[in-house]
Amino acid sequence: MKFIQLKKYLAEGGVSPVYLVVGEDAYFRKKSEEYIKKRFVTEPQLNAAVFEGETVLAAPETFFAAAYAYPFMSEKRMVTIREFYPKADAFGKVFQKYFDDPAAETVLVIDNAKPCDVLKKAANTEIVECEKGDDGLLIRWIVAECAKNGVTVGRAEAEKIAEYSLRDMTKISGEVEKLVAFAGRGGSVSDKDVEDLVVKDTEYQIYELTECVGRKNVSGALAVLADMSAKGEAPQRLLVSLYNYFRRLLHISLSALSDGELAKALGVKEYAVKKSRALAGSFRKKDLKRAADILAESDYAAKSGRIDFDTALKNAVFEILL
Repeated sequence: MKFIQLKKYLAEGGVSPVYLVVGEDAYFRKKSEEYIKKRFVTEPQLNAAVFEGETVLAAPETFFAAAYAYPFMSEKRMVTIREFYPKADAFGKVFQKYFDDPAAETVLVIDNAKPCDVLKKAANTEIVECEKGDDGLLIRWIVAECAKNGVTVGRAEAEKIAEYSLRDMTKISGEVEKLVAFAGRGGSVSDKDVEDLVVKDTEYQIYELTECVGRKNVSGALAVLADMSAKGEAPQRLLVSLYNYFRRLLHISLSALSDGELAKALGVKEYAVKKSRALAGSFRKKDLKRAADILAESDYAAKSGRIDFDTALKNAVFEILL
């Protein structure tokens, strides 16, 4: 099921001995844990245990001791394992017996950022998908969260909050909390408030900088660079980030793979590939190759001591803009 279906599922009496909460959005995973705990656990201080996946793999007896313990003054105990990725052989030898016959008094929650085929196929497991929400869902959430606190926000402003946060719900939640506090009950969030108060994700600003370069917008590119520098971004990091972004654009422009396949191959989120694909269309392939080469040469020049990183970064951007 999708994350947005979980609350209703639990309210309607849905019960599973094991929940695999999986996906790249940490906020949705955290909320899923909270919903499950609220539904089944009355005294969380007495009936909740949390383990790291590596600990469970190294010492499975610690997990079994917690999983088979009886709850105290609660319907169930809740055992959470974070980032648990057992191999097929280890799962079959050590853990499968639990999944085949889980403890009736325990609800097991596995919180994983990445998929695990072994767990996906495990018996008695309900999968809760916590991928990043689409634009419609995020905008509705932002508008509803503001309204809950007596603050109004327009769709355009909500969309901009989501965009600047790269659709990451943890960041969106923090930015909305900040805007609500600034507006105050009965107030509203304006476009200026969003521009002044919402901190743009670094990757979004790299996208913004690259877009300015693609449009030959010199003043816009310099403004983005100045803003990132003012926020403490090191020139060396910006130079490397910009090189990686142009290299990604080049790979995307040359590849016939799907967004999902490219995301896995490049080690980035699928949404980042979608954004990059749209931007790659504004460049010629040879210009992307030229930009990546310029940035690589500038990085080498700075690392070899021929020039400082701040000058290397600015010179590279100007050369690409020519």
